[in-house]
Amino acid sequence: MRIDLLRHGSTGRDGYLDGRTDPPLTDDGWDQVGRQTESRMWRRVVSSPLARARAAAEDYARRTGCTLEIDGDWRELHFGRWDGRRRRDIAAEARGADLLAAFYADPAVAAPEGESWADLQARVARAVERVLTHSGAAPVLVVSHGGAIRAALSHLLGWPLPQLWSLRIQLGTRITLEAGRGADGAPWGEIVEIIQP
Repeated sequence: MRIDLLRHGSTGRDGYLDGRTDPPLTDDGWDQVGRQTESRMWRRVVSSPLARARAAAEDYARRTGCTLEIDGDWRELHFGRWDGRRRRDIAAEARGADLLAAFYADPAVAAPEGESWADLQARVARAVERVLTHSGAAPVLVVSHGGAIRAALSHLLGWPLPQLWSLRIQLGTRITLEAGRGADGAPWGEIVEIIQP
């Protein structure tokens, strides 16, 4: 089946760790999403419940009449006490740079009072499996976040999450995959196209 993973558009907050912090899309963000969805048809849209993803998914579903599902497992990583703060401000604190480095290097390390990348992978894997289960409604557009998209790619492609930091997924990026399950029931995926905004 074909699955398109679309990272929400710009919120004007580059450099911030916005997980549960949920600023709205800027005009540029709406333009990015518009370019990625223009002249394309999906029968089903699945979205994170966070407004910066959900608003664009709702708009697309309203304009095209396709099915819309809101799935909480597609929301962004919860950054805990770092949520809504600039990375550079966190790095400037005592031990902040070391804590951030450990957080990005080791999927088991969580942000203070937040979620680890391993936790994110587990819940996004559930979300991906639900998408695969409803394969009769392909193609599917998933509107989500950078961390969740990396976790989905890790699950489908079998790549270790730290390796995925070498893949740039800018705001407004769309990644098209062919995906399914093998004879053994294990998920598989193949990247067909990456369109940066």
